[in-house]
Amino acid sequence: MDTSWLFDEYYIDYDEWYMRNRNIGMTESLCIRRLCPYGRILDIGVGTGALTKDIGGLIIGVDPAEKPLLIASKRGILTINAYGENLPFIDEVFDTVIMSVTICFLPDPYPVLREAYRVLKRDGFLIICFVPRSSTWGKYYLFLKYSLKSRFYRYARFYDMDEVYELLSSTGFRVRDICSTLFKGPVEPGAIEEPVMGFIEGAGFYCVRAEKK
Repeated sequence: MDTSWLFDEYYIDYDEWYMRNRNIGMTESLCIRRLCPYGRILDIGVGTGALTKDIGGLIIGVDPAEKPLLIASKRGILTINAYGENLPFIDEVFDTVIMSVTICFLPDPYPVLREAYRVLKRDGFLIICFVPRSSTWGKYYLFLKYSLKSRFYRYARFYDMDEVYELLSSTGFRVRDICSTLFKGPVEPGAIEEPVMGFIEGAGFYCVRAEKK
């Protein structure tokens, strides 16, 4: 199901969540930055740019929801209203592609991953970040999903690491690095947490850096 209408209608609510939970957003952003995005960067599903606005450098953000891009552009991101399944770029033009908390809202992640592969330069990197289903954060968001207490997560699908590995492997990527963070649960104080390189069991947020084979 295409959920772009949801983010178009409630884009202010979406962005305000990151403002209210600034430390969580900063923790997740630090995890992305730890994997060293470089060169010409594409953010697929950029939304309002809340997670990638502080990376620095040239960032192009695409999103099928138009209104969140109004905020992302004010944050210094060059925005394009487009679907990840049909990226308006030539082959092998980006050094880094980022998909942060994007796959959980895709009806089918395979077409988007294939497009990410296409637009990446040879030996370029995809950084894909997600909340694992089996973590305390994943279970919390699943509770919100099934109790219909979140207008966003009721449409989300959550993945665990083995499923993300399979998605990447089957679309031509080779996993190189993992960064883990959000070790405190959703009911604990939300202080900024330092990310840790490697797979840490039970973390609530993972970023995987995968190389284009």
